[in-house]
Amino acid sequence: MAQGYRQGAETGLDLDAWRRLVDGFHEAVVVLDPDAVVRLANPLAAVLFPDARQGSALPEPRGRKQDLGGGWTAWYRSAEDFLDRAGERFSLFTDRSAALRAVVELAPAEHTVAVLPGLRGRLEWWRRTPDGDIATTRTPRQAAAAAPGLFAVLDGEAEHADVTTSGEGPWGVSGLGLAVPLIAGGALVCFGGPRDVELLKRYAERAAVAVAAGARFAEQERVVAALRANLLPSPLPVVPGVRLACVYEPAHAEALVGGDFYDVHPREDGTAAFVLGDVAGNGVEAAAQSGRVRQSLHTLLLVEQRPARLLHLLNAALRAAGSRLFTTLVVGTVMPVQAGGLRLTLAAGGHPAPLVLRADGRVDEVAVHGGIVGVLQEVRFHQTTVVLAPGETLLLYSDGVTEARKGGDRQELFGDARLKSALSACAGLSAERVAGRLKELVFGWLGTAEHDDLTMMVVQAEG
Repeated sequence: MAQGYRQGAETGLDLDAWRRLVDGFHEAVVVLDPDAVVRLANPLAAVLFPDARQGSALPEPRGRKQDLGGGWTAWYRSAEDFLDRAGERFSLFTDRSAALRAVVELAPAEHTVAVLPGLRGRLEWWRRTPDGDIATTRTPRQAAAAAPGLFAVLDGEAEHADVTTSGEGPWGVSGLGLAVPLIAGGALVCFGGPRDVELLKRYAERAAVAVAAGARFAEQERVVAALRANLLPSPLPVVPGVRLACVYEPAHAEALVGGDFYDVHPREDGTAAFVLGDVAGNGVEAAAQSGRVRQSLHTLLLVEQRPARLLHLLNAALRAAGSRLFTTLVVGTVMPVQAGGLRLTLAAGGHPAPLVLRADGRVDEVAVHGGIVGVLQEVRFHQTTVVLAPGETLLLYSDGVTEARKGGDRQELFGDARLKSALSACAGLSAERVAGRLKELVFGWLGTAEHDDLTMMVVQAEG
């Protein structure tokens, strides 16, 4: 310090007097000698000039510059710069944990502890560890009693308070800190750095907005995840004598769900019911309707297994619930045949006809007809039976497959003939490879073009 004083004295600068003056400034001040070495920095400079260390060079400072004579310079940055920078960082986070990490890391202090209300009357403590990580501790609320003054801030009885800690418990630091409100029932406690109440309060206000936004977003994500879980297709079950594979590609990939749906419901006797359907439209509204259809079918299967009768009951149930979107679907039952292969019973409501791939590569269209479901009172449904020899395959698909538009020519559709030809070329392939091959061909046809909900189900008799 004496050497710094003498160097300042040569140009008429009294660094001790400057220090007494600038320590009370509401902006950061750094004084550099002619070699750009830091000779003086007030407490706020530790925040706004993080590289400004006494006796170290500061080659490229940012802020306002003032010439002090003799090659000496002073650099200034306001608290607004710091608050604006912190606000910009906070705006990047939509996750509560990430926001709290940033609050602790960016606070204008050497050590910061964020205290927040937790579940069942407990407190959450967030602090940075010596290795730079963020430690989170949950304690009973009474743990705050060890720091007099903190309760007054937590309870909203004081706008700020001095907090003295011993370093024990969740604090991770001992000494005198300054506490200001963070969110309702929470506080930000800063140790070291500038003891500027107004600066800390304004920082905490911006931090509170980020934490609250992160909490709201997290809650919304939990709600969406819970709702989406009921809309997503269930994993394919194991059915004796049957190989199953599916392709499920919603039009809005980021939403993960759409108007198409499929399900397989195995029974204790070794048989199973299966369905593939398409609700009019796509997106969230269609996905919600597909969820209602799936739940209705799941319930109706407890009392009815005949596919045609099942569609009659489903149509009545959807109309009674005030359905506004029509649904097309194929419902079937599968039963292993003792001599090998499968016996399928199918009924359809306004849906594209299923296709059967025979062992020799021939593709047969299953003639099963019925009206759309969920709109009209008088609708007829018929059912038919199909037998698959070992290795033969049934394909169910939504119209998103045949109506897929060519990437380079939006007027040309993938079409029924192209689908049958592609399926014929899959003779001898496993169910998984059939599904994968058809998906590859359809998306190769689409290129990067948008598409409707696109779903396929492969039901294959084990060879």
